[in-house]
Amino acid sequence: MLPKLPTVTDQKNKTQSPQKSRSRILAKTNTLSIEVLEMLGVADRAQIIALSETLEVQYGTHAKWTENTVQRYFNFPATKPIVARLFGKIIGFIIGVPLENFAQEFWAKGDSNLHQHNTAYTYTFVVGQKYRGKGYAATLKTVYLNQMKKLGYDYVSGHVLDGVARQFSKTAVVIRKYKNWQSTGKTFEYYRRPLN
Repeated sequence: MLPKLPTVTDQKNKTQSPQKSRSRILAKTNTLSIEVLEMLGVADRAQIIALSETLEVQYGTHAKWTENTVQRYFNFPATKPIVARLFGKIIGFIIGVPLENFAQEFWAKGDSNLHQHNTAYTYTFVVGQKYRGKGYAATLKTVYLNQMKKLGYDYVSGHVLDGVARQFSKTAVVIRKYKNWQSTGKTFEYYRRPLN
């Protein structure tokens, strides 16, 4: 389950969403492209909501995204939404957000990097169930980490299930653990990982 991102009040963009997304390709093969989504179109919005069902299965019905959720999180340049497309279809996404956007959250106040403008909080990372274990998630994550480094961040952070952070990298540090994170009944850890 994800912490709350400050509300986006851009109703004009919501009601006038373009049919087609505007994106910039970061990496590409014959079948897979990894893109920064600079403007989310109607068709891609539906794919994102469908992919969020993965969150619902893992964390409960309150974790599934809605039109408002998508509008808030796919809000480039305030957020850094990166998608993976396989044969043109979105199969996964990851969103980075400057840690400072969460300055009022209790968990962020305990991060010594808060107000240093050097950490991208990994807000969410979703890959469709049938696309896992095939290298797509690893490719998406690698491109995301490289992009955050290019944008000038020294670290990424985020909340993951207990024990997962050390699987990402031996350099990941668990800052704090939270029992029953966001009422999921599960223990999550807040980690930080250097981008070097």
